[in-house]
Amino acid sequence: MQLVIDIGNTLIKSYVFDKDQILDSDAESTSYWNSSLKGIINRHPQIKTAIVADVNRSFSKELEVFLGNIKTFHCSMALKLPFKSLYDPNTPLGSDRIALLAACCLIYPKSNVLVIDLGSCITYDLISAKGIHHGGSISPGFGMRYKAMNSYSGTLPALDFHQVETPSGRSTEAAMHTGVYFGIKHEVEGMIKWYEEEIENLTVILTGGDVERLPKPFKNGIFAHSKFLAKGLNHILALNTSS
Repeated sequence: MQLVIDIGNTLIKSYVFDKDQILDSDAESTSYWNSSLKGIINRHPQIKTAIVADVNRSFSKELEVFLGNIKTFHCSMALKLPFKSLYDPNTPLGSDRIALLAACCLIYPKSNVLVIDLGSCITYDLISAKGIHHGGSISPGFGMRYKAMNSYSGTLPALDFHQVETPSGRSTEAAMHTGVYFGIKHEVEGMIKWYEEEIENLTVILTGGDVERLPKPFKNGIFAHSKFLAKGLNHILALNTSS
């Protein structure tokens, strides 16, 4: 039995796996990371190994102490991975993106895959059928775009996401909502179109906490996965603990 921990900018998500099956999961604000993990570890004392993907890094040392005798791996390019990357080694690839690429290798082996993760940031990563990561892109996500407009202007209000139907907002708030929503929608559509024109037989994956804010898959052949990153982390853990 193994523990997978995905630490984002605002949430910590924990998953208990038995081989490749998820037995239990929990999600909590990073402010309450220890109570969330304590509950899941208490429910599953058989956990022997863990893997952590941490883009937050604000409580890394405390987490290491907390996990105690559980043998813990930190997701990075230093581990045994199911792919090779052309990414500049002087700018390490984020642990979340590493996990997503591992999931591509596990679930869509020998396929050309574009994986798009909609979280605090939106990441795009391309992996070839030969298991080569060719790099990708990073842009601001929904929450970051709202915060940027409020923080870097004198008059624009602080808003949360609101679903809209048309780009023609008839108030400042409505215009902000349409700018964020349609900006991201058309960005994602445009990136998919560019890659589909460049890469034959491309599989497109949408994942991440904000994926439900977009319309249902833009066309056939685009797949949405809610636990894609967790499965990638579990795959990496298995590669690094198998005899």
